[in-house]
This record gives sequence, C-alpha cells and structure tokens, in this order.
Amino acid sequence: MTVKSFATAQDLWGRIEDAVKQRLEEKVVDALLQRLAGVPIKSSRASRTLGAYVFKTGEPVCIRLQFVQSPESLQQTFLHEVAHACDHLSHQPKKIQRRDHGSDWQIWAVALGIPPVRCGESAELAQLHRTRLKPVAVCQKCGFVLRRIRRLNRRGDYIHSPCGGRLKTL
Repeated sequence: MTVKSFATAQDLWGRIEDAVKQRLEEKVVDALLQRLAGVPIKSSRASRTLGAYVFKTGEPVCIRLQFVQSPESLQQTFLHEVAHACDHLSHQPKKIQRRDHGSDWQIWAVALGIPPVRCGESAELAQLHRTRLKPVAVCQKCGFVLRRIRRLNRRGDYIHSPCGGRLKTL
C-alpha cells in the first residue's frame, strides 16, 4: 500500500493535492506529488504512537500507521504524517534547522485541514497498550507489582521510589 492508494481509498488524495498546490510553486507540485504518492504505508506494532513518518539520508522510507484506532482518528493520523512528509520533501536543501512540529509543519497541517497539534489520542490504542503490559518486577518491601511491555535489565539494581524498597525482577 502507498500513500496514494491509501489516500484514494480514504477519499483524501484530492485534499492532499489541493494542499500541495496551495503551498508550492506550480513547477514543483507534480514532482512532490509523485514522490509523495509512492511512499509506502506500513502497519505499526507500537502501542504508544499512532503513526510515524520515517526517512533516512534525506529520502522517505515509509509512513507507519497503527491501524487499531477509529476511522476518523486514522484519517487524522495519516494526514498528520503526510504533513511531515510534505514538510520534509519540500524544504530547501540549505535549510538545516528544522523542528518536527515547527512552524513549517504547522502550515502544512493547516493546509491539509487538520489541527496543528503534536499528539493525538486513541482509546483503542490505550486499551491495546494495557493488554500488552506484563509483570516484570515486585517490590520486596511493599509488594508493588511493576508492569511493563519490556522486561527490566536483570543486572540492574532498581528501587521502588514511593517506598524505597528494592525491586526484584521476575
């Protein structure tokens, strides 16, 4: 699946085209749309982030989306990541200082018709995260059970800050 195929299926490609035409000079619009259209979309296993735009050495690699969210939230997340891709693909090569959710990205977000905010929320994703938590340590003083997705380093010496007891890894 690519950005264009996903956007077309979600009836969002026209909105993306309009935003690019609105923001850029006519001579570079087709080139950016062509590069953007071919960016792959991959499913994310993350349980804390709704999506991510991934690039390496200046070239787009993919957009990762967590599909465990409502259809409206999925569209917002997709457009959020497309704003990152547009910001990245349209910046001037000499402009080194860029912020992930800086003013340039915010202008792209508004052009795509989404609020220029850093994080979204999804009740479905929060539930998925809770189901993945497993016990990894127990406080030897108060019996508190620490739950995480990843285990603790077994060589580490961990303290339960509320009571000061030592955490024993499981």
